[in-house]
Amino acid sequence: LLYHVVKPNPDPENPYQFDLQEFETHMAYLHKNGYRTLTMKQYFNILDKKAAMPKKPILLTFDDNSDDFYPYVYPILQKYGMKATQFTVSDWVDGSWNMTSEEILTVMKNGVDIQNHSVTHTFLAELSREEQFAEINDATIALKELTGRKTNVFAYPYGNYNADTISILKELDFKGAFKVGGGLSTDKSNRMELPRIMILQEHTLNDFIRMIN
Repeated sequence: LLYHVVKPNPDPENPYQFDLQEFETHMAYLHKNGYRTLTMKQYFNILDKKAAMPKKPILLTFDDNSDDFYPYVYPILQKYGMKATQFTVSDWVDGSWNMTSEEILTVMKNGVDIQNHSVTHTFLAELSREEQFAEINDATIALKELTGRKTNVFAYPYGNYNADTISILKELDFKGAFKVGGGLSTDKSNRMELPRIMILQEHTLNDFIRMIN
């Protein structure tokens, strides 16, 4: 699953902002119905046949390290004992509408993976190969300096990428990369074009249930 901003009173004009109360109904549904949230490591171990797949596995991902995550999303994840991945734009850390370094370190210690979402959240396919390399590699360096861990999974900003992007990720030993949308991922999915189900403001609980089934 892919969420962006989750908060009380989301902007009705912004489809990527999702209502906090609705988000909690999603998490409560997953919890009540026996879904098991995965770490990114568990997810890839399952794809690689290195680990058994739980009956109802689900991967929660959030893009853009926006400042709603720590006060709103994180407590709900904690409440239901859920793991998640935060795809982090390195230049946005400590920004005016983003998570602080301290918040990132706190959530990381408590079940949230911090992974790579580029340096500046640009349209990668519009850049030269050298510029793309810097966007990905410099974020890897910055996030490792912050967290002490090397990121090895990427999410394409805007779902935008090309053959150069994929070759750079392989060169830098990334295990995989996620698109925006595209449905359910399986062990047959291209590791550099892993799909996600994007949750938008218009989606009801019934839509959510249908999508995860």
